[in-house]
Amino acid sequence: MYKVASRSDCVFDVNKKLFLTYLIKNGGPELHEYEEFNFIVKTLDPENLHEFREVINPILNVNTLIGRSYVKPFGYPGDFYLIDHIYSNHVNGDKKYRNWDIYYQNQEGTMAVRNRKDYFINQCLNLALKKDGEKRVLILGSGPATDVNEFLNIYTENDIRFDLVDFDQNAIDYSSHKNKKFEKLISYHKVNVLRFEPYMRYDLIWSAGLFDYFREKHFVYLLKKYINYVAEGGELVIGNFSTENPSQILMEVVSEWYLNYRSREDLLKIAGDAGLLNGKVFVDSEALGVNLFLNIQ
Repeated sequence: MYKVASRSDCVFDVNKKLFLTYLIKNGGPELHEYEEFNFIVKTLDPENLHEFREVINPILNVNTLIGRSYVKPFGYPGDFYLIDHIYSNHVNGDKKYRNWDIYYQNQEGTMAVRNRKDYFINQCLNLALKKDGEKRVLILGSGPATDVNEFLNIYTENDIRFDLVDFDQNAIDYSSHKNKKFEKLISYHKVNVLRFEPYMRYDLIWSAGLFDYFREKHFVYLLKKYINYVAEGGELVIGNFSTENPSQILMEVVSEWYLNYRSREDLLKIAGDAGLLNGKVFVDSEALGVNLFLNIQ
């Protein structure tokens, strides 16, 4: 939860309202206005939160990326449609919303999401090169599967098969349509990852943005469960937003998007609680260091 600023800094005064109203009229902040908007968000007194959202209400809808995560049309903030639009660096062409999307796509947290897609693609490329014959990848919380789509378009001599698990049928339908030409390589499972029972072992078990929503006890439970389905020489890689995410306050104040942030030490402790530190375990990150990856080999 975001911290309350000192009273002298966080008064939601007329000038701030005027500035926000100007941003709404202008379709969002220009680059030189990012700092001022960020300052208002980061120093906002919770007592002024309702008034703040009333002022920016015209953009708190599905026409903006920042608004979509607030209204949560599928019941959760980081839905498959939003993630796919982050991956593709989508910007609404309507001038009422354009600058808001450009602003959103330039935040560190958003860039880290794109980076984790690239991280996954590299994981798959490494797997394709290091092992002969058919290989299997299991994805927990697969969302739009844009990462799978990009990998399959890049690596055309593919011998990897993907099992995708997601609890949202809308996400599965979206992914299935997006990956129609690769349907022979992908199987879908509509089930909660807590209840999913794999029927084979995998060379890579991957989860990019699901475990951020789990408390420690569920995180530990899932590590204990899924490590049993990693093939010899395989890897279990779990993404989690770092405690150093610069976009945390923006996500919480504007979009009511709350995650369980964890440090490298937190992730290693969870691996230890799951009894997995006797193997090769390390924490990696994407380029910005905002998204961490617990890697268990």
